[in-house]
Amino acid sequence: MKITRRTVLRLTGAAAASLALSSCSASGSAILGSNFSSWLQQTLGISSSGAASSAASSETMVASSLAAGEQPAASLAALPAYDADPLTGEAKRSNGRIVGVMVNNISNTSRQNARPQRGLSSADLLIECKVEGGITRFCAVFHDADSIPEIGPLRSGRDQFLQLLMPYQALYYHDGESAACTKFISVYNYSGLNIGGKSYFNTPTHPHVAHRDSRGRDVAYEHTFFRFADYRTGEENAMAGASSGKAVSITHSDHYKTSFRYDPQSRTYKMQMYSRISGKFENTVDELNAKQLSFDNLLVCFAPIERYSGDSGDVQQVSYISGGDAYFFSRGGVQHGRWEKASPEHPLRVYDKTGAEMLFNRGKTYLAIVDDDEWSNFSYQ
Repeated sequence: MKITRRTVLRLTGAAAASLALSSCSASGSAILGSNFSSWLQQTLGISSSGAASSAASSETMVASSLAAGEQPAASLAALPAYDADPLTGEAKRSNGRIVGVMVNNISNTSRQNARPQRGLSSADLLIECKVEGGITRFCAVFHDADSIPEIGPLRSGRDQFLQLLMPYQALYYHDGESAACTKFISVYNYSGLNIGGKSYFNTPTHPHVAHRDSRGRDVAYEHTFFRFADYRTGEENAMAGASSGKAVSITHSDHYKTSFRYDPQSRTYKMQMYSRISGKFENTVDELNAKQLSFDNLLVCFAPIERYSGDSGDVQQVSYISGGDAYFFSRGGVQHGRWEKASPEHPLRVYDKTGAEMLFNRGKTYLAIVDDDEWSNFSYQ
């Protein structure tokens, strides 16, 4: 019998998935059917307070344990207030709302082929994760709805992407959604920011209509998606002492693989994806400008991933609350640490081996959420 990482983490994953929804409002409708409803009823007694408390403790620990070499050279007291772009760490460009757009990535046959996509090179953050049937999907994240170019092909929403956007009250733009995604939107009262779900006539129809709607509360723009090097001081994470990470190979499933090569001249990672049609890796380009996608940072987070129970159509769920191994690549080096996400409403945080929050270089980031079972197929050099 083969013992996989998923086998070891299955019980943890099940508890995590139930905890993620256990504190939800009882007003959510039973969209997922009786199987999911029964599972949800059995887990409503689980409290998320412990997870929240742990997250708060982590924040305190991080604040007090920054590595001396990462401190800005100039006195922070003499600098203007920190007001960074939440996705890149650069000086803020606008006060608009973050927008995540779901983009198809299927490449099975010449007829079922979404590549090359349009508009991905303009995204500040690109998230890739397995969704069902072994295929992956992208969520292209932009700092402002007004910055979005022509983008597509548009595809349906999945909760593993929504949960990453929720802490930032980002607009979630897609065409259709899974039943699990609908449940998260319902129980977390996210329908006002869900654009193009199943209730087409009950939600805004275009991001420009709603991207300045605060839903009656402040948008948490003072927090960046990751901890970025300070733009005010020119700070940088030179990855001193880090192992070499100039070539990175990520396997999401048998036919969905993504790789990167570091370009020292641009100091960015150039993206390629395996094509089932051609049987080889091909440059990932934006059809709008024919440019190969490149990123300043890569973050690979391993997590327990398995299909939702019942008649889910193989839709995959990510056990975020379990946390896991994280690999951060920048400037041709790699740092190994751990990621945590205490609940759907908590941001994903990445920590190095000392417990300090990982320092990202300013710029664009690729984030991969990868199944624990594919850990042995992951490599870098």
